[in-house]
Amino acid sequence: MKMDFSKDELAMVYQYAAGTKDDTLAGLKEIVPVIRDRQTREIVESTIRKLDAIPEPECRRFIADTKQHFIQKRDNSIRRRLAEARAQTRTQKPQTKRKQPDRERS
Repeated sequence: MKMDFSKDELAMVYQYAAGTKDDTLAGLKEIVPVIRDRQTREIVESTIRKLDAIPEPECRRFIADTKQHFIQKRDNSIRRRLAEARAQTRTQKPQTKRKQPDRERS
C-alpha cells in the first residue's frame, strides 16, 4: 500500500518516530489536543490517519526509512556547508598578520 505523504507530514513522522507504529502514533496523538494552530493540527491528524492505514511491518520500515532520510539530508547539508566554507576560505587572499614583538611599557 503506497501512501503519499506531504513534506510536512514526513517531517511529523521524523519528529515523532519511535520504534513501532503504535509508539509513533501514540506520540502524535498525544500532541493533538494541545495544538492551537489549525493547520498544524490538520497536518498531525492527517499524518496519524495515513500511518494508521499502513500495516505494521511496512509502517515500522517506513518510519525508520523516513527518519534515516531526514538524518542523511541533515548530514549532507552540514557537509555541503562545510565544503562551501572551505572553498570560500581558499579563494580569499590569506592575510598574514605579523606578530609585533612584545615590548615592555615604560
